[in-house]
Amino acid sequence: MEEKEKLTDNTENEKKEKPKSFMQTVREINAADKRAELEEEARAAQERAERAEKRRRSYEDKLRQERIELMKLKQGVISEEEIEKPEKEVRTYTAAEKISNFFYHNKWHLIIGALAAALVIFLVYDFATKERPDVQAMYIAPDYDMSYYSGELTPLWSKYCPDVNGDGEPLARLYYVPTGYSDETAASVYFAQGDRTKLIGEFQSGNTVMIIGSKEAYQSIGALEDVFVDCRTIFPDDPYAEEIGYRLAGTDFMDMLGAENVDDTELYVSFRIPGDTMGMKKEKMQVNYDNAVTFWTNFLAEHRIDGLDLPPTADIKPLPVPEDNYDYMDSADKTE
Repeated sequence: MEEKEKLTDNTENEKKEKPKSFMQTVREINAADKRAELEEEARAAQERAERAEKRRRSYEDKLRQERIELMKLKQGVISEEEIEKPEKEVRTYTAAEKISNFFYHNKWHLIIGALAAALVIFLVYDFATKERPDVQAMYIAPDYDMSYYSGELTPLWSKYCPDVNGDGEPLARLYYVPTGYSDETAASVYFAQGDRTKLIGEFQSGNTVMIIGSKEAYQSIGALEDVFVDCRTIFPDDPYAEEIGYRLAGTDFMDMLGAENVDDTELYVSFRIPGDTMGMKKEKMQVNYDNAVTFWTNFLAEHRIDGLDLPPTADIKPLPVPEDNYDYMDSADKTE
């Protein structure tokens, strides 16, 4: 009997001394944290309520005092000067609050100022990095291969260019702006319109004086008359100089460029007559003209081929009159 009681006591002690499981410990910790959180929230709520009650009482006291003073003022017991005016509380702002307040009240001024500064920086950067050729020319004959070769030409013939802008780097740039395309696809018409717009812009600017093209290309833009200087006045003793321009076939231009597949038989190097344009005065265009002639003279000194018997270029046929130019008045007269 005694042994049985001892076994029962040992079992009860083991149950009492059995350690807590992990999950039980976690639950107890969570419960304790939850109690602490609830107690903290209750404490904060009580403090807020006390502050609200304090503000309410203060406001009620203020209203009560103002009513009393107003009644005394109406009864003539006190004058308006005797009423105590509460001093305004001067709030002291921290450095962070001052900065935040400044940005808040001046945000539009700051945004506009930032945009203006960005624009100025862009313009200065664009001016400082923009390529400024000393001499620039346009190739307007519709030779597709020249769209590639025109970019390759710059390092080859820039050495013949005078350093006009004084940046220490002579630069002659050739732009390929064809006057037309042989096919009539929608893409060709689209590109032709874009090239014509670019061509008009270059002619209006006055920066480009030197033009490379054929009679046909010149005819398509109405440049056969009163546009180019008589090249025979520039190079009077040169057989390659004709009225409309200098025969490109009299030089090794295409060989130097590696464009042997481009036929230069019909091509001329022409120089525009200086005059006032939309973007430039005649005096400035005259300077560009003189620089272009100097450049081409330097080029001919090394690349002109003597003794060539060049065949004459093909005659130009008059352009057909568009149907839009049909004179309805003449037609009406004939009908009558």
